[in-house]
Amino acid sequence: MDVFVWGAADTERAVRVLQALRRFDVLDGPLGSADLFGIRDGVLVEMRHSDPGGLLVRFTDGRRPGQSEIVARAFLWLITRGESVEEAMLVGPGAEPLRFRDGRIQRLAPENSERCSDD
Repeated sequence: MDVFVWGAADTERAVRVLQALRRFDVLDGPLGSADLFGIRDGVLVEMRHSDPGGLLVRFTDGRRPGQSEIVARAFLWLITRGESVEEAMLVGPGAEPLRFRDGRIQRLAPENSERCSDD
């Protein structure tokens, strides 16, 4: 499950959001391409900056299947409560894609290219 955040997207703010309601344990230092790793509710959380000017927060199931979607949705809802996030998207296998834009979280509509007609 991935959440992409644009606007005032930084790892410190993302960590504060993850710690807001539940314990979030940050593992010591970056690993591979990730800027930060941590665990919340048995879900592995990986954060890294993505171009242009965004933050990718990846949630991976640990102990219980489906838990990453719950944590990712809660993160999307909390991170978009401030005025500093311009846009955010939640995408992942088996999940309903969501998009935050203009102050609202909505279902992500399929691209027009997926509805092509024969010309």
